[in-house]
Amino acid sequence: MENAGAQKCALILVKYQQLIVEAITYVVDTDIPINNQNYLPNFQRPQVPLSSIQELPQALINYVWRTQKFQVLDDATTEAKWVNYSYFTQQQPKSILCTPIINQGKLIGIIYLENNLTTGAFTSERLQLLEMITTQAAISLENAFMYETLEQKVEQRTQQLNQKNQRLTQTLEELKRTQTQLIQTEKMSSLGQLVAGVAHEINNPVNFIYGNLKYTQEYAQDLLNVIQVYQQNYPEPVDEVTNIIKEVELDFLVEDLPKLLTSMKVGTDRIKKIVKSLRNFSRLDESQVKNVDIHEGIDSTFMILQNNLKAKPNELEIKVVKNYGNLPKVRCYPGELNQVFMNMISNAVDALELIRNENNNCSPQITITTDREAEKFVIIRIADNGMGMSEAVQKRIFDPFYTTKEVGKGTGLGLAISYQIIVERHGGKLECISTPGKGTEFVISIPL
Repeated sequence: MENAGAQKCALILVKYQQLIVEAITYVVDTDIPINNQNYLPNFQRPQVPLSSIQELPQALINYVWRTQKFQVLDDATTEAKWVNYSYFTQQQPKSILCTPIINQGKLIGIIYLENNLTTGAFTSERLQLLEMITTQAAISLENAFMYETLEQKVEQRTQQLNQKNQRLTQTLEELKRTQTQLIQTEKMSSLGQLVAGVAHEINNPVNFIYGNLKYTQEYAQDLLNVIQVYQQNYPEPVDEVTNIIKEVELDFLVEDLPKLLTSMKVGTDRIKKIVKSLRNFSRLDESQVKNVDIHEGIDSTFMILQNNLKAKPNELEIKVVKNYGNLPKVRCYPGELNQVFMNMISNAVDALELIRNENNNCSPQITITTDREAEKFVIIRIADNGMGMSEAVQKRIFDPFYTTKEVGKGTGLGLAISYQIIVERHGGKLECISTPGKGTEFVISIPL
């Protein structure tokens, strides 16, 4: 700037179809008045539109922008064309040079030089020097613009790729959820039809047997009464009758037949309860919201899983503790809720597998607790005293297809489906509380 004979210099660039003041610099001299207090002397980078800067002759610079021709004012205070403009009357500049920066016919920017001490400061030698500088500056600025544009394009492309990656991730998650829902729908529909069909096929003959048992008991009792009266009136029967009595062990038969018929009635009662549970559980394919007894669904699940809870060779029986609260009927999808109970209780049974060994001092137990919370939620707690799970497993426990079971023993869908049913279908909450070595508790919250 000093070599060009200037004491004020400004670099103005064409950006976004307007002039942007990129930099202003001064030669600090007490003889040079600097009226604008917004910028410190020496060097500043305001990077603001020219229209907001009062320290530069806007009219002159705009003229150079329009005409793309340089302007040299040897004595700006006497130039008739510019003397009446406010900047010239207020600042009283002496020498001014305003030249465009052009590269390949394209205006890139403008350099403004000003000297407030002497007239004719910008000699032909200095003009030649400045022309060389502006030529080099035009190339440098064009390269800088290209680099900046390239950076912007790279950044923009990176953002686009990131957005696409996010969309792909979201799509993958949606596909996983959809796949889980489809598997659940197909599985539950098939299972519901199967269970309902089995319950129906069992129910018909059982009802026949159960209905005739009453009459069978009455008929048997009548026959026993006849035998008793006959024995009283004919205490000494013929040899043939005596032989038959000994052969059939009549005394044992008379004593055991009522017990046998009673046990048959108890058995048919149990079959009817199992059928009722199966029919209740076959609500899996129901899609309508209904008011149901939550406890009935839990009891039905335990009835179906009864065989899994019994003692087996080298395995202890799983004790079931039910702490049922006084709950109202809950408006829900009963079939889907039964599936949640089935998943949770089945997982609890699996979690107790290691401690069911008879050599273990711990007694395997599943505890079901139900209650109401602030009259707004029904709370169902399903807890086991198994081995528990680590924090890392807990974080992924509801992820689709995630399982800690051996290949072939688990699909990793049970808890994922349960989470969708409780949270998405019923607007509730499903939480897992577990401590390694101390068991696991699942807490289900369903809004009333």
